[in-house]
Amino acid sequence: MTRSARHEPPRLAPLAEPVPEEPQSEERFDRVVRLARQLFGVPMVAVNLVNSTTLTTIAAVGLPLTQYPRAGTVCDHTVNEGAQLVIPDMTTDPRFAGSPYVTGVPRVRFYGGEPLRSPSGEVVGTLCIYDRAPRDVDALETRMLRDLADWVERELANDVDNEQAREVQRRLVPRHEIIVPGYDISGQSVPARNVGGDYFDWQVLDDDIIQVVVADVMGKGITAAVIAAGVRAVMRGSSRYNSLADSVARTSSSMEADLDDTGSFVTMFTARLTPATGDLQYVDAGHGLAIIIEASGNVRRLVSRDLPLGSVTGSTFQVHQENLAPGDTLLVVSDGILDLFPDARSAVKAGVELSSVVSDAREMTARIAGIGAGKALDDDITAVVIRRRAS
Repeated sequence: MTRSARHEPPRLAPLAEPVPEEPQSEERFDRVVRLARQLFGVPMVAVNLVNSTTLTTIAAVGLPLTQYPRAGTVCDHTVNEGAQLVIPDMTTDPRFAGSPYVTGVPRVRFYGGEPLRSPSGEVVGTLCIYDRAPRDVDALETRMLRDLADWVERELANDVDNEQAREVQRRLVPRHEIIVPGYDISGQSVPARNVGGDYFDWQVLDDDIIQVVVADVMGKGITAAVIAAGVRAVMRGSSRYNSLADSVARTSSSMEADLDDTGSFVTMFTARLTPATGDLQYVDAGHGLAIIIEASGNVRRLVSRDLPLGSVTGSTFQVHQENLAPGDTLLVVSDGILDLFPDARSAVKAGVELSSVVSDAREMTARIAGIGAGKALDDDITAVVIRRRAS
């Protein structure tokens, strides 16, 4: 068994997804190759990623962004050895003297390559410098090449962290639409960063009761998302066997230590709908951003004096009663939407106007989410709409 085959499965694990067919330039990597060209005075620099068969150049100066078979290439040797490889003159190295890159364009003579490692230590690519003339590198240049490779590795590690964060975010929203005869239900969430602390959820409880939750964890990023995931899990588990108020209280109690450790709290609006009658029970734990838009256009704000989860030990929560009549719409948003309007009244007015011209809940939540499109959001945006059809 060769060294390459022996180390293949773990090394390739971070790059399980296929490499892109057409590599796209990214400024964060372009900065590295530009700096390397200046520091080493070489005409060609490349950042490459590999999978089991292919080498993909994702950033380069003096070379194209391309893909080609990795077997037998000088970068393949760097990957397999897992250590810096410097070849002062490739024409004198029997392994590469006959390479098309040496005998033809771009007529490479010098090569210096550093392996790039994933956060778990597997080699996933290379940072390479090339020259058309033979040369040596001194100890300082050796360290500089390693330092630049460390820079690339940090960017690659951010990719791994961001993908893990996005996976957490994906799990914070329902995997399937909910279909309830006589109703139109939809929700959307847009994180301010790669991952946020907002979440919405729905589930069908016994006796065909529909429960909907919109929650907002104070803060952003992966910590807020992990807290949100915990709140979601506890709330889903307790809701099937407890009243609405008890479910929220149990969730608050269960998450108390985590919220205290992170200095955070969670605002939550949760409601249970009886579809046959339109009766709506709700608990608002410091959220305060739910309204019912009547078919006539009048607005009822769903108010409560309850505090957010995690704010006071042993909190209890009050259940309020409402009703969705035919043609009425329940709209619940997170406070990120308020940042996009001059004041709360303007936001409510926009919601009423939107409800009057859009009959589909999915389109309504899409338009609300779209308000933040192209903007640098300071907070996550989440919206859930439950519309009872007029007939």
